[in-house]
Amino acid sequence: APEDGYTARTRHVLALEEAARGLHGARETLEATRSGDLVAEELRRVQDALGEITGAVSADELLGRIFSSFCIGK
Repeated sequence: APEDGYTARTRHVLALEEAARGLHGARETLEATRSGDLVAEELRRVQDALGEITGAVSADELLGRIFSSFCIGK
C-alpha cells in the first residue's frame, strides 16, 4: 500500500492530467482570445478526460485505448 494512503490507476492519473491541461488551456484561450468557441473546445477535452474516470466514455472507446498499447503479432 502506498505510504500516503492513495491509490489510482495509471489511466485515471493520465485522465486527470489531461483534464488539468485542458483547464489550463481554456483559461489561456479565454484570456488571449475571448473566443467562446475555442474555450468550449478546451472544455470538451476536460469533459472527455473526466468521462474516462466517471464512465461517460463508451466501453468500445475505452477498450480501443487500452488495447492500442498492445502489440499482437502473428
